[in-house]
Order: sequence, then C-alpha cells, then structure tokens
Amino acid sequence: MASWGFEPDVCPAGSVFPSVSGIILAGGKGRFMFGEVKALWPIGGETMLERQIRLMRPWCREIVVATDTPRLFLPIVPRDVRIVTDYAPGRGPIGGMAAGLSLAQSRYAWIVDSGMPDPSAAAARVLLARCAAGGWDAAWPSDAGGPYPLHGVYDCACAGKIVRMAEQGTPGLSDLPNRLAWAEVTETEFAQMGIGFRFTRSARSPCDLLHSGHAAGELI
Repeated sequence: MASWGFEPDVCPAGSVFPSVSGIILAGGKGRFMFGEVKALWPIGGETMLERQIRLMRPWCREIVVATDTPRLFLPIVPRDVRIVTDYAPGRGPIGGMAAGLSLAQSRYAWIVDSGMPDPSAAAARVLLARCAAGGWDAAWPSDAGGPYPLHGVYDCACAGKIVRMAEQGTPGLSDLPNRLAWAEVTETEFAQMGIGFRFTRSARSPCDLLHSGHAAGELI
C-alpha cells in the first residue's frame, strides 16, 4: 500500500489517498447571471450549492465556500462548511482560489466552480493521483478545447502563486496555465476508466438544469 508521507484518507476501493479539502467558488464576477446567483439556482429540489456540498462531502475532509458575498450563503450551508471571503474581491475565480487554497486545512484541494452541477469524486481521485505522483501544482481534466481548471485538484503549496496573480490583477483564469506547473488527464483517459466527461459541464442558465435530467437523477 502506498505511503504519501502525510495525513491519508482511505477511499472505498481501499487505496490510500491524501486528505483533500473541497473548495467551491461561489462568488466574484460572472457568478450573477439572469439576475440570480448561480450557486442558488434550483436543481432537483435543492440549490446548486447544496448539491455540490452533498456530492463532494463524502470524499473531502472539509468543504470551503469562497465568495464575495458570504452573508448570502450563511442561511443555507451546514455549520461545518467554512465560508471564506475572496482574496482581492473583483478578481473572479482567481480571488476565490487564492483565498480557498491559502486557508485550506489539507495538503491538496479539489476546486469546483459553482456552475458545475456534476462534480465527480471519481474524476477528482484520478486528478489527485496524477497531481501527487508528479509533484505538480495542479492536475486538470482536458479535451480538444483545452483544460478545465475549475474542476481540478491543486497542491495547496501553490497558493502563493495564485495570490500573486490576484494582487497583480493579471488576466485571470486564462493566464493560470502559464503560472502553474500542471498535468492533464484527458477525456480519453477518463473514458478508459469508465468516467464520463459530463462533470466538466457548466450550466449557463437555470433552464439548462431543467432540461438536463437532474430532477430525476444525478451523475456522480
């Protein structure tokens, strides 16, 4: 059995994985669409944020919600979910990532954007293995369109790099691949492991959720 050299969790398959923090980016530019907050869009009888917490919680040591509007989420998140304010508000996802990674209690963090209704713990396990084995700053899923940093696993030691991006006001998410040492897991690789690529999908409107079958079931 592999030894990672830091606090482990045991996944259902019996393999030892490092402890992971789950970070949900729920604030900043782009999170308000159609006059509403994406994290609060209804989906299958719950909000997007409640769904993400439920799907991520079984595999995460803790759940952290990073947002520019913490008071908005206080009434709906469980008490054991930490809410942190974006680092340098107005920097979009980079501000939330900087805060979440800086304050995470685990060596690694699984970061998910609030617009993604199907966060996949199975995919995150694969990303974690790739990230840890190669000593990368991050591991991201990728397809022909490029990588998906907002469903990725990060070594929290890279927080300083992202904090500097937030402080410098760099272009943001588009510049992230140039700032981090990252590895990819391709759509083909996921398919070979029986993991669909739907987890990278981001809902563009509440109507997307109504017509995607989530009311009847879910993809994990």
